[in-house]
Amino acid sequence: MNFPQRRGNILPSPAPNIFALSAERSPHRLATGILLVYLFLVMSRAVEGLAVTLGVNLHLALVLMVISLVAAIFTGGLLHALKTPVVIMYTALTCWLMVTVLMSQWRGGSFHTLTTAWFPSYAGVVLIPSLISSLDQCRKVCYVLGFSLVPILWATVSFRAQVAGRDQTFFGTLGNPNELAFYLLLMIPFAVFVINSEFVLSWKTIVCAVSIVWGIVKTLRTGSRAGLLAMSACFVIVFLNGKMKTKFKLFVGTGLIAAIAFPLISGDVLRRYGTLLDGTSYDASMSTDEMSAVESTRARKMLLGESVRIMLEHPLFGVGPGIFSASLAGEQKQRGQYQTWHEAHNSFTQLGSEAGIPALGVFLTIVFYCLKRTVSIYRRARRDPNQIGISRMAASLAMALVIYIISATFGTYSYTIEFPVLAGLIQALDVCVRRKINSGAVIAPARRQARLATPAFDSPAPDYVRTSPLSSSRLYASQAILQAPS
Repeated sequence: MNFPQRRGNILPSPAPNIFALSAERSPHRLATGILLVYLFLVMSRAVEGLAVTLGVNLHLALVLMVISLVAAIFTGGLLHALKTPVVIMYTALTCWLMVTVLMSQWRGGSFHTLTTAWFPSYAGVVLIPSLISSLDQCRKVCYVLGFSLVPILWATVSFRAQVAGRDQTFFGTLGNPNELAFYLLLMIPFAVFVINSEFVLSWKTIVCAVSIVWGIVKTLRTGSRAGLLAMSACFVIVFLNGKMKTKFKLFVGTGLIAAIAFPLISGDVLRRYGTLLDGTSYDASMSTDEMSAVESTRARKMLLGESVRIMLEHPLFGVGPGIFSASLAGEQKQRGQYQTWHEAHNSFTQLGSEAGIPALGVFLTIVFYCLKRTVSIYRRARRDPNQIGISRMAASLAMALVIYIISATFGTYSYTIEFPVLAGLIQALDVCVRRKINSGAVIAPARRQARLATPAFDSPAPDYVRTSPLSSSRLYASQAILQAPS
């Protein structure tokens, strides 16, 4: 390899691109593979469908989680992960929740919530940065999340059920239309990442494209108003930040999906969406389903107000993890009112009412930190076409975070594993990108591209760059000589 001779202030060696260097690979590839299988089973809800199909619960998720945790301990990845900001904050939140269990109004119920819901979620946020240590592995996690759409969609066919025209399944977490919409929407940004990373006629592209269209149609058929708001927010974000070509594709895709979905959505669901803007007012001409939607909105507002009230009455320790519905029902019984026995339908106020304002503060800090780091990585990487792989991963994570925040505002996902998986992946991606920055393996920003000289050799594309254009012309500049200002 012959480089141009050094003249003046030109650096003596090439400035490698972050994509041109092979990221540090984890020596425990088997453990990483087990983690990927675990994430696929959990995030796709395939473990639930498998239990229903076989008629027996094999506890595969628990077994794979324990194996991954043991591997993280013996390989030293766990010790490294415990020093990262997201894991530190989640560990602090976990310790606080254990304290609130002791102060709970029902210790047994809080202990059950902690052991069956929170600890598996905490394991998710710890295991990913422990066993994912390269950009290629981050890409594989995104692929796993993208293909998690397939088992969810399969469950909507094999275990199909409907309530008032709203799609759902007759088992597990997908048995609620709002939950089904949330899980479908959360995986779609990663399916988009797969499409952008593969050849147009690749089987992966075809499977993900069909899954995205089918998933959006299914989401609309659930009648989830939170899901509709999340999709609208994503549309606006992509439209405002996308180039003209992206905006054109967005409008064409939206029109195509609307043409497919509209005939497949029942009138009851359409009327339910009609109550979105004025969801608390009754009308004599309303159908039974519309009145049910209005009553649901009123109940949610009541529960939101009650959760805020309980949080302010128990600001330090709350009423205990997982105890909001029982605590509110007890108060309603004493007042002689109807006992609702419902969650707060707001992940943030529910956590604050159950574990106190300190827990809510830490949780919100984690959410905003993850969003800030993801947007920062995206903005930095999008300036350079040679870092498009990182930019797309960050964009997918940012959109998934937006979907989670909107869904969590109208649903209860305080202790579930979805956000911990996103937070763990964001932390792993952040560590990998920072490692490359600290090692100097970063190409100049786009505004300095005119000062780069093209090398005399061709640089191969790394494993985590799958798009055909990136495999050729866009990587020619990856080993260019960076000239200093004269």
